[in-house]
Amino acid sequence: MTEKHQNSNEISAVGVIKKTVDGNYRLRRIASMLLDHFIMCILIIPPSIILTIISENIGLKMNDGMGFFVFFLIVFIYLNKDFFKGKSPAKRILGYQVINRKTERPATELQCFVRNLTICVAWPLEVIIGFINPQRRIGDFIANTKVVESEKEKLKTIWTDLKNTTLKINFIGILIIGGIYFYGLSLILPNMN
Repeated sequence: MTEKHQNSNEISAVGVIKKTVDGNYRLRRIASMLLDHFIMCILIIPPSIILTIISENIGLKMNDGMGFFVFFLIVFIYLNKDFFKGKSPAKRILGYQVINRKTERPATELQCFVRNLTICVAWPLEVIIGFINPQRRIGDFIANTKVVESEKEKLKTIWTDLKNTTLKINFIGILIIGGIYFYGLSLILPNMN
């Protein structure tokens, strides 16, 4: 098989997958959830590994709760992936937004954080519920939100939103709820020392 013909087959296979996912709202929504997971892991895990290696090399040991703190900082970032305008990286790329069910406006930062709290304890179940009901998963029922189609955006729009962010009372609520949540998880999880 020639290289040109092989590339043509690869392109058409990607095209078929893209067409199938784009044409099926449920599959596109699940693809959004999986893409978000992949993107967040790519953004969070390598820097964490590098930070751990650097800290170990300069003499800081990941003990006495430091490793636990780093782990939960990573989870905290993951839980806030929808922070800007109710759009996570994958939601921007695939054209989705988390909105408040009552007001039909973009969900608040606090609502987005609360809806993602269930991911730590029920991620596989969330994917199944998301397939059955693409607009609402378990976290959406708790936060009174839903996911709707919206304009597709480039990933770099996150930086614009970050620059335009001002301190809000919701941020304090997120920190308080996050602290309580992580403290509760630390009591449940085995000692990490």
